[in-house]
Amino acid sequence: MHTQNTSSLINFLKKKHHFNDNFSADLVSQFKIEKLDKQTTILHAGERWNKIYFIEQGLLRLYYCTENGKEFNKGFFAENSLVWPIAPSARHSKSLFSIDCVENSRVLWMPFCEFQDQLKQHNIWPSFALPYAENLADQKFLREHQFLVNDAKSRYLHLKQELGDIFERLPDYHIASYMGITAIALSRIKSQIT
Repeated sequence: MHTQNTSSLINFLKKKHHFNDNFSADLVSQFKIEKLDKQTTILHAGERWNKIYFIEQGLLRLYYCTENGKEFNKGFFAENSLVWPIAPSARHSKSLFSIDCVENSRVLWMPFCEFQDQLKQHNIWPSFALPYAENLADQKFLREHQFLVNDAKSRYLHLKQELGDIFERLPDYHIASYMGITAIALSRIKSQIT
């Protein structure tokens, strides 16, 4: 079903990507809206990631899961974020991770290939995609540095600053998983800080 209220996505595309009014409205009219309950999985590991999502409300997480069910959070995305398979391998291969809702969420989505085709037809795909690719590379370098150089307390403080408002919306077990530590270790860090 098509969304009745798409102004947040239109404004996002115009402000962040400088899409013109007509193109933004036409593109957004092709998105569908979906209300998702907390803990709903929108992508399972092993499936192809073939959609682009705009988070109108809520919070999503990307995570890996081991064979014995242990989860490791990869990233978090909240309102006014586009979540899509940035790496070409993520579009063409089975996903190595899952995506689910940390909170009740409302997302707009469309098939990724259709979204990409529209941008290619208007010769704006490279200018749209490059900043996301660069940001992803920056995030990976910074996270690697955090893990290799800083202790858990420093990583916690850095993560709190990096995630801002999102941080307060995350349960401790998600934060611990993202940091690569146990919930008990996280509790000790928090008690040291307070």
